[in-house]
Amino acid sequence: MSDEQPTLWELQRTIASSYAEVQKDIEALAARLDHFVLKEVYNAHRAADQERIGRLEAEVQALRESNRRAMWTAVTSFIAPVVVALVLAWMLRGGGAA
Repeated sequence: MSDEQPTLWELQRTIASSYAEVQKDIEALAARLDHFVLKEVYNAHRAADQERIGRLEAEVQALRESNRRAMWTAVTSFIAPVVVALVLAWMLRGGGAA
């Protein structure tokens, strides 16, 4: 045999080494692909998130309106008895007699 041709052992070792490198590359690619999400799944999650955000915004608006009504009720429930008491006091002192 001439010195330029590789032996069968060298060929087998080169093929095994190449196979191991390709296997590592495939495993690395598989690991990277595990982090990706299908576009359809992403869009479905995004649509669900947008729907949830819309519901939460509506709920916040309803709570603000409810809070505004509660504050108005609290203020009027405090002021009304004071006004009635002042009117009664004025009337009892004879302020209403002409």
